[in-house]
Amino acid sequence: MKALRFVLIALSTLLLLAALIAPGLIGPKVEQVLQQQLAHQPNIEVTGYQRSWFGAEALTLLKGKDGASETFTELQHGPVLFTRSGPRVGALYAKTRLTGKQLEPTLRHQLEAYYGPIGASVEDSPVIVETLVAANNRVINTLHLLPIERNVADQQIQFAGGRIQLITDYQGQQQASAFELGEFVRMDGHREALYLQSANGNFQLAPNGAGSLHLDLPLVRTNNDSGPLELRNAEFDYTGKLVAARTLNVQTAVKLPEIQSATPARALTHQLNAPAVSYDDLHHYLYTALLTPAAQRSWPQVFDRPVKLQQQLDIESANGPMQLQMDVDWKGMPRNRAVANDKLFWLDHLNGSANITAAEQALLQSPLIMQASALKQYGFLKEENGQLSMHLQLERGNLRVNGQQLPADLFVLALMGGF
Repeated sequence: MKALRFVLIALSTLLLLAALIAPGLIGPKVEQVLQQQLAHQPNIEVTGYQRSWFGAEALTLLKGKDGASETFTELQHGPVLFTRSGPRVGALYAKTRLTGKQLEPTLRHQLEAYYGPIGASVEDSPVIVETLVAANNRVINTLHLLPIERNVADQQIQFAGGRIQLITDYQGQQQASAFELGEFVRMDGHREALYLQSANGNFQLAPNGAGSLHLDLPLVRTNNDSGPLELRNAEFDYTGKLVAARTLNVQTAVKLPEIQSATPARALTHQLNAPAVSYDDLHHYLYTALLTPAAQRSWPQVFDRPVKLQQQLDIESANGPMQLQMDVDWKGMPRNRAVANDKLFWLDHLNGSANITAAEQALLQSPLIMQASALKQYGFLKEENGQLSMHLQLERGNLRVNGQQLPADLFVLALMGGF
């Protein structure tokens, strides 16, 4: 018995010594792994790093289009790591939070719109990123969006939180990734303004934007001045392919198979293809058109840069189908030209075509009834066997409607009902 007790004490002592000595030996090796990871992220700059025997602390700047965001990271060296979900075995565990002292303006606006003012303490960070460098050539990065329970005036916001997980190898090559978004509810007084049932998806994206993303939204409900809207089993897909240096072929698809609303629409699909869009142009449109709040959005600024798009919109309604196909080649907002007295100057910088086909009752009993009636009245919408169709071709201000030359300003007047 004494011998067994001695062996157990000796083993316990050795394990304790290993746990105490190992962090100091593992630390330098871990820093090499981090440097390999950061080498694939040109928009990340480490501005401060202090290492101790059991861990380290780091200050980092994440650079965006309109500024940088400062983060604070606490690191633990393995082999025994104490994570938010409990003890784990690995080489390193890091917990990263926003400091609040420096935040990219767009990011601050988006976060504070839901979480409220963000203070200058890491404890106020609504976002936490966990990084676990495991022992099996896996680096597990998990971004946590903290839950929200907020009341402002007569508006209430509740969010169950979210999680985005990115798994790579030690060299930063992506292996598997997925995300989960908890239930979201926004109440305006006693009215449910927005409801999102828990959603999920997966992605495989490289730092250059190439890859794919898929999102499933089981249920979305909104209620505004236009009436209630309910979407079920909605899907969104993104695919990006690198076609040249800093240039992507971007394809997106939106599927809304079940729509309930005040309109006759019952289902919708939308497909978009940008055959070659540069990083700068893509970032410009993402920030100005999608991430900028509507009240601050400037359409001349949005369309300042060139873009080529092909898209198709299909709508199934209670009164029949509708389809819109468009091919757009926008040259960008013109420079050094007086346009004050020419409201249609932008047509000179736009090439493209459009095809519209629809069941007559579907178009004439849609929200576009006024425009459709005017176009039909002036013969631009051609009718055949209960179907309406129109083909548009535009080349630097020269417009053809169903093959016939037509001054662009007259067509716009007809479209607006002012012919």
